[in-house]
Amino acid sequence: SAEEAPDERLTIEFVTPLRVVYRERLATDLTFQVLLRNLLRRVAHLSYFHCGGDPSAVAFKEWIELAQGVRTARRELRWFDWERYSSRQRTAMRLGGLVGRVTFTGRLGPFRALLAAGEVTHVGKGTSFGLGRYRILGSRDA
Repeated sequence: SAEEAPDERLTIEFVTPLRVVYRERLATDLTFQVLLRNLLRRVAHLSYFHCGGDPSAVAFKEWIELAQGVRTARRELRWFDWERYSSRQRTAMRLGGLVGRVTFTGRLGPFRALLAAGEVTHVGKGTSFGLGRYRILGSRDA
């Protein structure tokens, strides 16, 4: 089965700047584990606030441990600064993040549904402004 494939590949293209926080800092690099942590948090929050879901039912520790086996095969990411004007704060806000592509390799089958959900929900900070939008590329697109 696909979940048992020893070396699956998956390329993700970040279409709008990705702003993810890891260890209380905005990440300037992206590992699969950092992406997964932020995606799990996003889906758990949406489930809780919009569907009455129980975040404690999500096996965060197990998912993160499983994600440690996924490696980065190729990284084509760059920092992109984006500015928007905040009427409320009456100032320009810089909302930089990572754009580009990253290819992961490893046991990816268990993560495919969650990654697909992230294509719809986006991930990271600033999703309400359209940030963190990505798409999963097929092998011919990558």
